[in-house]
Amino acid sequence: MGQWRPVSNLRDQVYRQPPVVVFFLSLLILSITFVSTGLYSQNHDLSNPDISVDWNRVLGAIAGFKFCPHLNDTDAPPEEDSPRMVEHSDRTNISTSSVRVSLLVPLAFIGDFPDKTVISATMSGSQLGMKGAAAKASVNISLLLLTNVSNIQTPAGTQTGRPLTCLHFTALTHVLPQTPSPPECPVAEYEDKSASVVRTVAVESYKHNSPHCFSLEFTPDPHLTVLLTKEEKALCRYHLLLVSVALLLICVLMSLCGSFSSRSPRSYQGNDLQKDSLLSH
Repeated sequence: MGQWRPVSNLRDQVYRQPPVVVFFLSLLILSITFVSTGLYSQNHDLSNPDISVDWNRVLGAIAGFKFCPHLNDTDAPPEEDSPRMVEHSDRTNISTSSVRVSLLVPLAFIGDFPDKTVISATMSGSQLGMKGAAAKASVNISLLLLTNVSNIQTPAGTQTGRPLTCLHFTALTHVLPQTPSPPECPVAEYEDKSASVVRTVAVESYKHNSPHCFSLEFTPDPHLTVLLTKEEKALCRYHLLLVSVALLLICVLMSLCGSFSSRSPRSYQGNDLQKDSLLSH
């Protein structure tokens, strides 16, 4: 006959069934995590998980590479690191489904950088963090450091005194992120005819340490990240609460089942002793 002894039976279950105890604790911790995540989202901003790539990620990916000019055959980075160049100036080679944009981005060159110099390179979509068909596409980029930023405003509407870079893209329309973008670059600055163009290839930082390579520093702009709206966060909290309650109910049922035992450990010990005595006779 079953006996309901909560404390002793639960203690016995802990000793006799460790896997069940680990599963119980995992459900309990998961439930607490869901509740904590819901409470955290109530007063904090969360990025939209449905947006795989935004402009912050693209710019961060660009800053993760070094741009190295072809000095000679031995110093040139491997060809597989640089896709085929797409010319900016030749409009006849640009597909009608491509787009040309000039954006003012929070990228800054590290170290001494010559004035009136444009760094031009071609990167693949995968290097920019793209996925699917966009990962195989080529993106032509050109970077021009702007030293005079007194009349330039950030997306937030405030003026900035930090170095900014005019970044020009030529790519297929579906490759670039369809999310809030940085402000447009001043046309006069970018179309400066006196600027010299340095053709480079993008290589990962740990693969090339030439002093002639150009490095970039990126400062993320929170206005370029797509956040969850209040309604979306409320829906997430509701779903998290439902799952958390369901997990807690499972934990309660497991505790009730564990507190009710059909046989006590002493009865098992008594049966074992009886069997031993019968075998000895």
